[in-house]
Amino acid sequence: MNDTYTDTEHKKYDFLERIYGTLFYPRETFEELKKSPPVIEALAIVIAVSILTPLINTPPPSSQAMGWFIFTLINAGISGIIKWLFFAAFVELIAAIFKRSGHFKTFITLSGFALLPWIFIGPITLLKTGGIIAGLTGVLAGLAIWLWATILTIFAAMKTYEISSNRVLLLVIIPFLGGIIFFNWIIGFFETLIQIMKI
Repeated sequence: MNDTYTDTEHKKYDFLERIYGTLFYPRETFEELKKSPPVIEALAIVIAVSILTPLINTPPPSSQAMGWFIFTLINAGISGIIKWLFFAAFVELIAAIFKRSGHFKTFITLSGFALLPWIFIGPITLLKTGGIIAGLTGVLAGLAIWLWATILTIFAAMKTYEISSNRVLLLVIIPFLGGIIFFNWIIGFFETLIQIMKI
């Protein structure tokens, strides 16, 4: 009797319940995801979100262009996976500053699920083609989705590393600033190299 109660109380979510919970009940859902991070499910979400843009923006391909279309989707999926892993690795590195590292698997899972709001970008993109009012509505809705996904990503970091909102903002801002600095350094490096090689 007691065992039955315990099993019911701690019933694991299925994939659809995790999707719904992430969108509308992230606190409880992320706690559940932390217990046994479903990395494969997070990977599937990242791939699905990554290929949405080429799917939406590319017209139906002809039979001759089908190979290129498939290549575009594969490239978008691989690119999304690389960005996802690099972002998580960078956040894990920054977390070491606060002595909170060692949760890479958990963070890639939670941050993958945090991308779920982007699944609504398809209908919104179509809405933007319906005139000025519909287009403005689509822009506002797109901004809302971006904010929704950003908040979920911040919340994913908070849940993963058990840190305050102030510190988690540093986890998000520092990689962004680091990327800008690195990009500027790369540009400066090649500009200097070009200047040296000029005759």
